[in-house]
Amino acid sequence: MSTSAGASPQALSINGTMPAWAERADGNPLLAFVDSCLRGVGQVCFMNNPVTGLLILVAMFVGEAWLGFAGALGLAVSTLTAIWIGMDRGAIRAGLFGFNGVLVGAGLSLFLQPDWDALVMVWIVVGSFFSTILHAALANVFIGAWAVPPFTLAFNFITLIFLIGALNFANGRVGGLVAPADAPLTSGSVSNTLRSAADAATANNIEGVLNAIFRGISQLFFANSIVAGIIIIAGIAVCSRIAAIFALVGSTVGMLTGLALGANGVAIYNGLWGFNSFDAALAVGGVLFVLTWRSGLLAVACAVLAALLFGAIASLFVPWGLPALTLPFVFATLAFVLLKGASSELEPVAVEDITTPEEHLTGRRAPAGEDVGRVAVPT
Repeated sequence: MSTSAGASPQALSINGTMPAWAERADGNPLLAFVDSCLRGVGQVCFMNNPVTGLLILVAMFVGEAWLGFAGALGLAVSTLTAIWIGMDRGAIRAGLFGFNGVLVGAGLSLFLQPDWDALVMVWIVVGSFFSTILHAALANVFIGAWAVPPFTLAFNFITLIFLIGALNFANGRVGGLVAPADAPLTSGSVSNTLRSAADAATANNIEGVLNAIFRGISQLFFANSIVAGIIIIAGIAVCSRIAAIFALVGSTVGMLTGLALGANGVAIYNGLWGFNSFDAALAVGGVLFVLTWRSGLLAVACAVLAALLFGAIASLFVPWGLPALTLPFVFATLAFVLLKGASSELEPVAVEDITTPEEHLTGRRAPAGEDVGRVAVPT
């Protein structure tokens, strides 16, 4: 693919993984770093595309300026850490040492208080640094033992370590969202009426459904905003239309599962039942398996399992006042990815060959020199 100044417009298409743009960015160290960071944001939902990452980062700022800043801080620190310790350059350029950092930054910005506090920023820097170390270690173990990616386990472990410890630290800065309490038994007394808050008007209509679906998209990045959710879907669609469809399907399935179980309608409306399911459906529906009608149905099943796990883990964590984070997505997706080799009807995508669902369908494999368009280390 040509990268000369006179290359055709198609050569710099924003679709897919944009390898031509990556080659041009490599000529400028600062631009290459920014490109790597933006790809890291997109890699949260398996999209190795800087435009996708940029739109998601914009969505985070739309949700809240502090959220966007904290996510960007964690992203930069985790990527710089990988560069500093000499991790694989192809993996760094593909954003694979940024996605845990952006989630650590965003998560700690939400659960630690106050906003724009210098000490909270220090926690974000330290947490993001260790997320890179832990991800590299987990990737080695998971690839060596099972040839599967560790997904966002590093983010979950680091964030929970900091939140659990902060409960007993004078400088913990734990906010009101981390509120340890007795585990209640509320069977039969929970209202699953969709509404934005317990005292808000009922929203069991198209407005409530759309909020639940798109807030379910935005909540993966800790933004509670229907506008942010729409921007994120647009960003995913830039890289892969198939992935965008499965993201919407997954969030919808998560919402419906919550309603079917009779879960809290406020939590459903605000997207808490959708974000794990959306990433799980996207992962199985064309990213980790070549898309067929079977893998498509498995993607829906994985979204259901992720929602069930969210309900269970969220309840389990109540005594500590801790969030479930993306543990439901990790466990559900791992369960389905480990099916590879057990079924002759499923075609798994090797970790090193992951690009986009569209490219997996056509059987395209990136030629030598296009490593930035592939997943050199599992996400």
